[in-house]
Formats: sequence, C-alpha cells, structure tokens
Amino acid sequence: MDHKDVAQRVIRGVGGEDNILAAAHCATRLRMVLKDSNNVDRELLDNDPDLKGTFETGGMFQVIVGPGDVDNVFREMDAATSKDIAVSTEQLKDV
Repeated sequence: MDHKDVAQRVIRGVGGEDNILAAAHCATRLRMVLKDSNNVDRELLDNDPDLKGTFETGGMFQVIVGPGDVDNVFREMDAATSKDIAVSTEQLKDV
C-alpha cells in the first residue's frame, strides 16, 4: 500500500482538506469530523481497493484502513494538509 497515495485519495473522497475540521485514528480506522458530510464521495472511498469501507456515527465519518496501515495513512494525511487536522480521539469528540 502506498500510504501517501491512499491519504490523497481519502482527502479527495471526504471533500478535500477544507471539509476536514479534525482527524484522529484508532487501531484500524481514520476518524474525521467534517464540515459537511454531503461532500463525501462514499462510492469513491467504498470502492477503493486499499480501503475496507466507510461509515458515519456519533458525528464522525470513519474510513476503515486496517491495522498496520492506518497510522501511516493518517500521518501522510496530516502532512498533506495545509492546516493541522490531527487531534487525539478524545479531542475529536469535542470538535
């Protein structure tokens, strides 16, 4: 898996970096608070061969990446955005 490429596809799929208010990750998933979930291209993300699916719950949009890759994709996403999107999973609940 090319983590940088996957990060770019996730950013594009969630509506671009301007649509991401904050992001964190757990052991398998990217968790994001988005400005507008209507800007998400779920078909693009759900059909991506490197991703295992998406869902929205508790005000967070989540992308399943998988163990061993999610932290690297997250790091590449944070590096690729011009603003600091990274927060802890606890802070994400307060965004």
